Amino acid sequence: MRKTLLVVCFLLILTAGSLHVECRRHRERRRKDYTLFVFGDSFVDAGNLPKSSGRSRVSRGWYYPYGSSDSSHGNQATGRLSDGLVQSDFLAQMLGMDESPPVFSTLRTRAEVENGINFAVPFSGVMNGRQEEPLSLREQISQFGEFVDHGSVDDKQLENSVALLSVSNGHDYSHVSDTTSDRQLDAYIDDVTDGIVEGVKRLQEIGVSKVLVNSMPPLGCSPWRARQSVGYAQCDGAGNTLATTHNRLLRRKLDGLEDVHVLDLYNAFNSLARSMSGSTPCCDTSDHNAYCGQLDGNGRAQYTVCASPGDSFYWDNENPTQAGWEAVMDRLQANIQDFLAA
Repeated sequence: MRKTLLVVCFLLILTAGSLHVECRRHRERRRKDYTLFVFGDSFVDAGNLPKSSGRSRVSRGWYYPYGSSDSSHGNQATGRLSDGLVQSDFLAQMLGMDESPPVFSTLRTRAEVENGINFAVPFSGVMNGRQEEPLSLREQISQFGEFVDHGSVDDKQLENSVALLSVSNGHDYSHVSDTTSDRQLDAYIDDVTDGIVEGVKRLQEIGVSKVLVNSMPPLGCSPWRARQSVGYAQCDGAGNTLATTHNRLLRRKLDGLEDVHVLDLYNAFNSLARSMSGSTPCCDTSDHNAYCGQLDGNGRAQYTVCASPGDSFYWDNENPTQAGWEAVMDRLQANIQDFLAA
């Protein structure tokens, strides 16, 4: 995204001395054009969960090796579940911002909102929230409504607003097993997609002008599912069938709603992961029940990190690397810009 901005500025400005000034003005102008509101799961969360005194599966985003590729934050962990920036950061850059808007947990309800707010938290979804103090998609949107009701988000900001909604990490389907019947699964997918559509309609009622909705990526190719199959060598067909069924139903239910665009994560993940590292995560564990960043009682790492995270698509068992997210958003950028311009 940054390269595109620099190229545009270079073509418009002839002297190196004015390049910095004009790029800055261009970025400032676009920042005023859009406000970004983010809802959903770890694909888009920018650190809403508080940092705890000790690392755990829930708080691991605040500890090494998370953030280790993030030069914009001093290669330090920021609560994002990646080695660096995530999807919401790259969308924000498309809109002229430096990174995701501030996370909800750092703002007061009546705080001044400049570029938007990120309400997303890991382990969130439609049916089940995060592991501690569940915060579902509906509850996140209710928090947003409070900001609007209190005047922290004004009408002008809503007129130029973009919402990114991600219920894509598969947490709503984490309990699905071989014993789940087809009828039960179909009913559950119907409920989850209903919840996403309800969220989109509620955002539009509040006044959001454009809504981007993530589709489900190929869940069967995520490391935690592919590992259960044949050690990352083969995707889990049932997981991918679940994702395609979810996506087909979601698109059908959203069809006809104006100013809504579905982001095709399924095909982007599928092709980019194959061209990078497949389903093998950069931060891997020998124990399937362990997590990236975990230490034993003696402080020894229970994980390994690959030598070149920039060559890997997946960072941990579920989430892409910074390089993976940048590649995904580069792939989707033209469609997003066309949608926003319409």
